[in-house]
Amino acid sequence: MPSVLRGIGLRMAENGGSYIFQTLGISYVTTVVGVSKSIGPLAIACGAAIGMLVIPFSGALSDRFGRMRVYRFGAALQLVLAVPSWWLLSLGNPYLVVATLAVSYGIGVNVMLGAQCAALPELFGNRHRYIGVAVARETSAILAGGIAPFVGALLLSLMNNSWVPLAIYVLVLSVISFATTFVTPETRGRDLGLAWDAMADPVHGPDAVAPSKDRVDA
Repeated sequence: MPSVLRGIGLRMAENGGSYIFQTLGISYVTTVVGVSKSIGPLAIACGAAIGMLVIPFSGALSDRFGRMRVYRFGAALQLVLAVPSWWLLSLGNPYLVVATLAVSYGIGVNVMLGAQCAALPELFGNRHRYIGVAVARETSAILAGGIAPFVGALLLSLMNNSWVPLAIYVLVLSVISFATTFVTPETRGRDLGLAWDAMADPVHGPDAVAPSKDRVDA
């Protein structure tokens, strides 16, 4: 259960940020700010193109420097970008909209995703890995991403279409994931044949050695 909760916490900024910028961000700039409807999809396409490079690069960095260090950097980056990005979107300049959404989604979100793809499976032992990752991912998808458009629309209606509550929304999700990286064990180099979850390992990281009785026979 601790590993599931940590997985959910890690995903709040990544999954929530992805949904917020890809759906809520586009809706905001088109319906509230009045930018052309073609700008939003163009911005997300640019972000996806950037992500094609950022995700494997981030994953490679996590192999070298550790999953949580890279994940923490991604969460911190999204935290720093939260207020400036929504302010820039509110200006209604099409070029700024494309650049802001592309960077916020393509880099801010995908730095975390690159580390996450390895980190989540490594949090769980081989007996519970599938169910552990599935529960962590899908629960966070509901809590962070699934309700993002509804929460965003509600905030806009309550705050007279102000961008400030949306920035605070991203800030909160980023803080959750940033804080979670400090209570999540470093799993880089962890033996995926271990039967127990990462939180139960006697030693974390690349030097972890499992007793023979807990290894899975080849």
